[in-house]
Amino acid sequence: MLLSWTRRSLLAAMGMSALALSVDADAVMARSAAPPKGAVILTVAGDIAHSNRGALDPKRDGFLKFHEIEFDKAFTFDRAMLEDFPLNEIRAQPPQYSAPATFRGPLLRDVVKALGGEGAAIQTRALDGFAVDLSPEDLAAKDWTLVLSADGRPFGIGDKGPLWLMHSPSAVKVSEEEEQRWPWALFFIQVKK
Repeated sequence: MLLSWTRRSLLAAMGMSALALSVDADAVMARSAAPPKGAVILTVAGDIAHSNRGALDPKRDGFLKFHEIEFDKAFTFDRAMLEDFPLNEIRAQPPQYSAPATFRGPLLRDVVKALGGEGAAIQTRALDGFAVDLSPEDLAAKDWTLVLSADGRPFGIGDKGPLWLMHSPSAVKVSEEEEQRWPWALFFIQVKK
């Protein structure tokens, strides 16, 4: 069986403290300035200071064009790039789950801050076109997390993936009403200052 070791898991295996696992957002961006090596699962555009790709190409970016998304520059992430951020854990049992699960992913505010969008509002877009607007106050009030996996299993398309935006729930067992405010199948974020 092949094991994939990220810097975080290697340090953890070596017994480093949680404090040593903290990653500076500037360091993440310095390592991630190049285009992704893997499949792009998130595109962030709008009022950002850092980018790793140019304007929307209507021919190459057909799915983004279909959603009437436009941008002059953007930052694209593959799974490994998002896993390079410090990962937040949420223990919750959404209505679709028969038992509590551990959800992991980077904090949305860390990703937005690393791109130079700190203090901005955002709009998320899901594969089906569902959009959610979050104000700077919304972002600061909760630990919104770009969840990549549940109990270590990455999300796929049709399984809340590629990303599910959630925050720590008011109770481990999540109500349908609360869960409906968590956009899933997230693939695009517009930053608006």
